[in-house]
This record gives sequence, C-alpha cells and structure tokens, in this order.
Amino acid sequence: MDSPPARLLGHLPAVFRAADTSGDLRRLLAAFEAVLFGEGDPERPGIEEQVDAIPRYFAPLPGPGPDEPACPDRFLPWLAHWLAFAPHALFSPPELRRIVAGIVPLYGWRGTRVYLERLLALCFEDIDAVAIDESPGAGLRLGQARIGMDSLLGTDAPFRFRVVLGLRGDAPAGAAFEARVRAIIDFARPAHTAYELAWRSPRRAWRGDDDAQWQG
Repeated sequence: MDSPPARLLGHLPAVFRAADTSGDLRRLLAAFEAVLFGEGDPERPGIEEQVDAIPRYFAPLPGPGPDEPACPDRFLPWLAHWLAFAPHALFSPPELRRIVAGIVPLYGWRGTRVYLERLLALCFEDIDAVAIDESPGAGLRLGQARIGMDSLLGTDAPFRFRVVLGLRGDAPAGAAFEARVRAIIDFARPAHTAYELAWRSPRRAWRGDDDAQWQG
C-alpha cells in the first residue's frame, strides 16, 4: 500500500480531502478499497470483482472472447443440479458442460418421446441413431409375431415403449456404458412406464431381432 488508491477518498467532501495532510485517511480508506475493489490479484479478488464474476458461474461453455471464461469444474455439479439434471455424476466435466449447455431448451418436451430422443443424443456422442416405438408389438400378431419368441396369446404391454440405439463404429460397448444409458432413460421416462432397450449394430441395419429386456 505504498501508493494507496484514492477511489473512496474522491467521494468524500472536499473539507475531508483537504484536511488529510498526513495521508492517514487515504491509507485507512486504502484498506477498505482492497477488500471492496481488489488489488488486481486474481488469487485475492475484491468483493466487486467477485460480484462481476457471478455470470460466468452460470456459463457452462466459454464465450468467444478471452475475457469470457466458463464456470470452474467444481461448480458444474451444482449447476447441473440447479437445472434438475440428476444423473450428472455419471459424466466427466467436458461432457457435463455440453449437456448443461443444451438441456434447457429440451424441458418443454419432458415426458415425451422427443425429449428422450434428444436427451440421449445430447448425453452420448457415441449414439448416432435413436428410435423409440411407443407401441411395441406384443402377443400373436399376423405378419409380425416370431414363432417361439413373441408368439404369445393374450399378451399386452401397456405403458411400455421400446428404445433402439445405434452406435458409431468405434463406440465403447459394455456394461458400464449401458448402465449410463439406462440411467438417462430412467431419468427421462415417465414414472409409470417401463421400457425395452435394444442395440443396433453399426455393421448392419436393425431388423427387429435385437436382444432386449423389459425394465420397469
């Protein structure tokens, strides 16, 4: 504080400024200015600098300019929770930034097929196709039933839907990836529904004979 700023001193009446011949008042106000306005040290920001930085905590992606940084990684879980994205712990910071940045426009579609399709595409870049059948075939249906597989009499499947996902050729396939996908489906589906998840190999078109399992 060898050269204390005079930001606060300049707002005092002239009689006080003129009376500060010793510089004691200037040095006293300099301590308050360091707390309120900072000293240019990013490790010790002043209150004004902290308030100015609040908008960036709500920006998951950095802006185009060098002075438009994104929120820190440690704040991402809170931001995701604030946006009601419960499965945020399943994603890395770069993935979570992309999801948080794109999830708000989807909320108007919550509880619908469109919402689930777009959310899966947003959460997983390895998924290149999403098909949802809200009325999957069940029971003995001429031209559709497969002998020994779903050729049952009197079978109905209310409040169920079928999700078929296509993966990119180099996409990771395994139990961990499937668990993350199911967590997103469970998060997005209406509570009273159950679903069937099937995978389409990137090497062939889906013919409806993928392995699947009901999930309640």
